[in-house]
Amino acid sequence: MSRREDPLMQWCSQPMQATGTVDAPAHEADLYAVRTAQGSFAARRAASCLLEPQPGDRVWVAGDLEQGLYITAILARDAAAPVHLRLPPGSSLGTTAGALSLQADSLQLVSRQLSVQVESAVLCAQTVTGVGREATWSFGRVKLICDLLESFADRLVQFSRWSQRTVDGIDQVRSKQIDYRADQTMQLQAANFMADASNLVKLDGEQIHLG
Repeated sequence: MSRREDPLMQWCSQPMQATGTVDAPAHEADLYAVRTAQGSFAARRAASCLLEPQPGDRVWVAGDLEQGLYITAILARDAAAPVHLRLPPGSSLGTTAGALSLQADSLQLVSRQLSVQVESAVLCAQTVTGVGREATWSFGRVKLICDLLESFADRLVQFSRWSQRTVDGIDQVRSKQIDYRADQTMQLQAANFMADASNLVKLDGEQIHLG
């Protein structure tokens, strides 16, 4: 008797479709224990079933016992149970035309590496908070408009080939020590200029002109 003539093997190769309940999560080879009216079977998650099965889910099972059974859809789940979409490696989500929108009361992205490539980007937020160890920005031009800018740093280092700053009101610097050095010329000009020192005022140069 050939293998295909065995009644048991013929029964195992018959297509099977049924509803069942997931009893246990996957442990090995992505197998799930599914309880049906015909008994309990081990089933894999079908490639088209993006929703990861959870214990207690009402699922649709299809396939055969010889080649294996597959969970093709999640039919029902407790409303309070979490939902997890699990995609295979190298997956992508996109549309060939139009816009793609993600909407949620709270959106969280968790990744070891995040890359964003766009021609233009717009960010509108009431509050933005960033926490990290190191940040590097490379822009051809940066324009910042705000009502209040506060910066706190243990150490601030800036390098530029050319710098210009215009302050309409008061420009005030308070420091324990201030050191201004110019390789060529330093100019201080004002309608009223006052220099005050508690202990010492020193002017040193080859020529000193007053008046």
